[in-house]
Amino acid sequence: MTQSTKVSFVARILERLSLRFPTLFLVLAILTLVDFVVPDFIPFLDEIGLALLTVLFGMWKNRQADSRRPH
Repeated sequence: MTQSTKVSFVARILERLSLRFPTLFLVLAILTLVDFVVPDFIPFLDEIGLALLTVLFGMWKNRQADSRRPH
């Protein structure tokens, strides 16, 4: 298998989701996971905020990619 045909699992998932900002979604998802591990002063407040931002950016799809897909 050559390097050009090797695609990471995360990249394939992000491509299939056709998100408008896939890198930002990935960063927010990683921050959410790290935030669950690191203790904080107000429990679950920042976790809820980061999770909502991740879901918000996950729902924000690229309309051009959606129009090219067969229904």
